[in-house]
Amino acid sequence: MSDERLTQQQAQDLVVRHQQYQYQAEAIAQQVNMLKITIRDVETALTTITALKDEPAGEEILVPVGFGSFVNATLTNPDKVVIGIGAGVSVEKGTDDAKVFLEKRKDELTKYHEQLNNAFTKLAEELQGIERTLQRYEQTQRSQQPMRAE
Repeated sequence: MSDERLTQQQAQDLVVRHQQYQYQAEAIAQQVNMLKITIRDVETALTTITALKDEPAGEEILVPVGFGSFVNATLTNPDKVVIGIGAGVSVEKGTDDAKVFLEKRKDELTKYHEQLNNAFTKLAEELQGIERTLQRYEQTQRSQQPMRAE
């Protein structure tokens, strides 16, 4: 769309589109942040499973309960892990199967993270293009206004 021929209505439409893109970009940014947290959680689970795999049964350990807090626990069966598979459902898996499941989940999340980043980049480019067009439109409008004597 050539900014020299941009009508006031088209400029207003661009302003509305710009606002919509901003909302979309904010939503994507929130999703990206949530994904980062989820990926970190998966990585923590993988690290913990790997570390506990070689611990003997009966070993006393600290179990994280959130917010930097831990409880003492006794490891009864280090060869089994209870994994959340979604929708509030958990299953018991062997440590190797659990690691495979978590690695696959991490890969899926990482790919989705990349897709969201690409979508965010495209939106940012669109926003910049709209901003440039509107700036040129405003400059054109200012140059066409008659000069007032003061």
